[in-house]
Amino acid sequence: MYKIIGIALLLSSMTLAGCKVQLSSPAGGSITTASGNYACAANAACPAINVNDIFFDETFIARPAAGYEFAGWKKRQRGLCGGSTKDCRLFTSGFAGNDDLLGFLARPNEVFYLEPVFIRSAGGSGDARRCFNSTLMAVNTTVVASYRSTDASGAVVPFDYDQVITGGATFEGKSTLKATTNTRARGAAPSTSKAEAYFQPQSSQFRVLEYGVEVESFTPESSDSRVVFAPQQLERYDLSAGQSYEQRYTVNLRTRVRGFTINESNTVDRRTTFVGIEPVTVPAGQFQACRFQTRETGSAGTQTNEEWFGVGNGMLLKSTADGDSTVLLNASINGATL
Repeated sequence: MYKIIGIALLLSSMTLAGCKVQLSSPAGGSITTASGNYACAANAACPAINVNDIFFDETFIARPAAGYEFAGWKKRQRGLCGGSTKDCRLFTSGFAGNDDLLGFLARPNEVFYLEPVFIRSAGGSGDARRCFNSTLMAVNTTVVASYRSTDASGAVVPFDYDQVITGGATFEGKSTLKATTNTRARGAAPSTSKAEAYFQPQSSQFRVLEYGVEVESFTPESSDSRVVFAPQQLERYDLSAGQSYEQRYTVNLRTRVRGFTINESNTVDRRTTFVGIEPVTVPAGQFQACRFQTRETGSAGTQTNEEWFGVGNGMLLKSTADGDSTVLLNASINGATL
């Protein structure tokens, strides 16, 4: 329910540094070029494109199939235009006169990757109010849960958290409730942290106003961050399948680490669509879930993610973003197991 905005780096166009470009298209769409010289069909790994001179100049276009939307170019190691939702132009004219860049064109083992991400378009059925659980936002409610996150490279991080809701809090002069969450990541990269999220439910409207969050990290390195949403971030559940809502707010972030204080500010345009209710299977079990698609665009780029919340319980069951995924392993609300 409580989110810290993470905006992916946007590369609207870039100069190529390599002699092969490997195209691949998942199910859900294909790749073409403005010139018509290259194409890669849906659900295919296509032959690599050789790039060996300073005259290469192609604009690659993602073509979603019926029932899908283009969510951006995939972010990965040596991925081209990763995170961008625009056509991807690759050109080598800037290599002229640069011996280091020209050297790349003579190396047959230099391979870069270009892959679009497609998501299903909204078109389900159901009422998102079925996934609004006011108990999760009530004073003294406790939640204990375990999740497993997997990034685009396949690295797995399991983590546990416990959360309690308290009243009587204030944040930036506003009277709020507070969700205090202790998180422990396990596995190869263990860490511990505490977050305090400040919010105000509007239960009669099936909405939540989120004002900000303070995060203190203990291990592996000590740091603290404070995020303020101005005026606020809105979460809506008063939606029918296919309905969307848009909002604009500023994210003000202050981070203190190693004796340094870093202040950042970013205006975000956010569009959220309730796709509908559908079945979801995660390690915690089989559920009916409300599926939301969110696209956030800020000064650094665009990020698209999907989230599934359980019907009746309101718990986050699954999320995906730029090749990363998180699934629920187990959870209890006020001691009752899902």
